[in-house]
Amino acid sequence: MKKHQKKLKKIFFAVIMLGAMAAACIEDKGNYEYRDINDVAISGIDSFYTIAVGSRLTITPVLEFSVSETQDEFEFGWFVLNRLNFYMASQTLSTERNLNIVVTNPASSIPYWFLYCVTNINTGVRYEFRFQVSVLDEMQNGFILLHETENNFDIDLISTFEGRLTQYHRMLDIFESAFPRDDGRIPLDLVCYRDGISPVIGYSGKRYAVWILTDKGTDRVSVDNFQWEPTFNISGISSIPDRILQGEPLIAEKMHAPMFPTVTGGANWIYFKGDWYWYNLPEMAYFYMQPINAPTPESQPYKAAPFIFANTGRGAVLFNEDDNRFEYQAVAPMQGSGYNLRTQRMGSSTQMFNWENPDYSLIYMNNRTVSTGFAIVKNRVTNRYELLLMESGGMGQPPIKLGHGTFPIQSPNLEEIKFFAFHSSLPYLYVASDEQIFRINTNALQRWEEITSPQLVPSGHKISKMRSTALGFARTNQIAICTYDPNGQIGQNGRLAFFTVVDGTGDLILSKYPEGAVEDGEYQIDMEWTGFGRIINVHYKVVP
Repeated sequence: MKKHQKKLKKIFFAVIMLGAMAAACIEDKGNYEYRDINDVAISGIDSFYTIAVGSRLTITPVLEFSVSETQDEFEFGWFVLNRLNFYMASQTLSTERNLNIVVTNPASSIPYWFLYCVTNINTGVRYEFRFQVSVLDEMQNGFILLHETENNFDIDLISTFEGRLTQYHRMLDIFESAFPRDDGRIPLDLVCYRDGISPVIGYSGKRYAVWILTDKGTDRVSVDNFQWEPTFNISGISSIPDRILQGEPLIAEKMHAPMFPTVTGGANWIYFKGDWYWYNLPEMAYFYMQPINAPTPESQPYKAAPFIFANTGRGAVLFNEDDNRFEYQAVAPMQGSGYNLRTQRMGSSTQMFNWENPDYSLIYMNNRTVSTGFAIVKNRVTNRYELLLMESGGMGQPPIKLGHGTFPIQSPNLEEIKFFAFHSSLPYLYVASDEQIFRINTNALQRWEEITSPQLVPSGHKISKMRSTALGFARTNQIAICTYDPNGQIGQNGRLAFFTVVDGTGDLILSKYPEGAVEDGEYQIDMEWTGFGRIINVHYKVVP
């Protein structure tokens, strides 16, 4: 009974206390200070930024407070969001109100999501702004050139990042690449193009490779950081059986990629000791198992000239040096999967010219554009040089004749000419020896003109490479001329210059960058560089 009475007393006391508290609240109404929540509106941040690795990213957001900003009332944070979980931060960049950092995130074709947070410490309310940042490497895209150094060779890069041209010297050394250079090997060529079977060095399923050809191997290096492993050698990805090579390593003398690097798909060709091999991506991600220079798969391959005109996905024109005739490598899809490849004779029709003229000897052949090509032959009966113009046919179809002409009697000895460059649309063909450059208008074929000048070939220099930029370059209307001073310091005696062709005259004038008109405060530069050795070849490298 007493226990029950004590419990009632406690309940009674609690009710009285609650009532007193309620009364006190009513009585004290007006004695409390009520404040509005201090909201924040964030602006002044772009939705997308492009920045290079190692560059400084500075963002000064504009914050509008609904009440006022108190010094210690807010906390700030800049974060990189997790790509697999958009609501989690994978990296804290800064806890300052403004962002001022050097970007160290790896370059990637997939933009990063950044998050800016302003948190009210008193209320715990957080205000956010999300934006994207594309992190690129200044060394990803640009002109790459293989050149000699004091001891061996290296690759220089002229970056085109954000419209600027920045020169970087000796990329293999910069990235401490393990690519073999100390075994006395001689560099032969440099090729860069889309490669669906390259090592895992591409992005978003698009893979690219830089090939370095030497007299001791055919190897790829990573397109982004020039790294090399033994498995990057062509023997590591080739399906050509040993019985074809008879135990020899496959060392390419030439590789042909008639496409701009960003073209989707395509086919490529490799030349090895008189045989041309073909591979296609992604349908056939390996080198074809037989040389393609054979009339039928059962025939003994003929000796093919090292020059080729090819169109990705359609086939190629080869020259049979055994029988002095042009033949066509037909590409046709087989039932099921894969391709049927074989070379075919193109017939002896004499309209324009004869594909099977037994008196022809091939001097040079190459693409002019992706779908058009040209060949220079010598007619051993007339002792005159002839120009053959051609265009790719459809898949499995022979090429189409576009034109023919005979060069004037007073022509340079084209058998001693080392370099050929045909403008992609204007009718000007340029040829060069070690020291001289000649031009001819192929619409008239009246006379050759020597155009050697100190601007094209500096005094004392020799020519190491000349090529049209129609294939494999971002800007396709130029002629690239590489020269070197044989008496200069090895590794420092080279020069690269791009020239624009003048319509109507064929004159070569030093190209400007950017090409078009510039705005106030901007400027153009001459597309001419030095600081490297004798150039073996120049190409254009791209990473999407």
